[in-house]
Amino acid sequence: MINGDVNEFIGGLHYGDERFFLYDGNKYFLQGYCVDGKPMLELYVIENPEVDFEWRMISDNGEYPVEEFENAEIFNGKSFWDIEREIEWLDD
Repeated sequence: MINGDVNEFIGGLHYGDERFFLYDGNKYFLQGYCVDGKPMLELYVIENPEVDFEWRMISDNGEYPVEEFENAEIFNGKSFWDIEREIEWLDD
């Protein structure tokens, strides 16, 4: 991970922390919040109106679905861990 520690990046997701990052020319926004009392993670591309991308998952076990995010092949058929070294963590 560029500009950050990947363990800190993932660790914060367990608390629903917001994350902005760049990958493959797109700026992503990842956040966690509750829907009807259930934790949800939501990811989408921002600042690129030509890319219609969105991923979300709601958990039934009371915890944010971090592992599901890590393993989902949502980045051009690759998982978070497949592209982790190419991700640039942003502060905004």
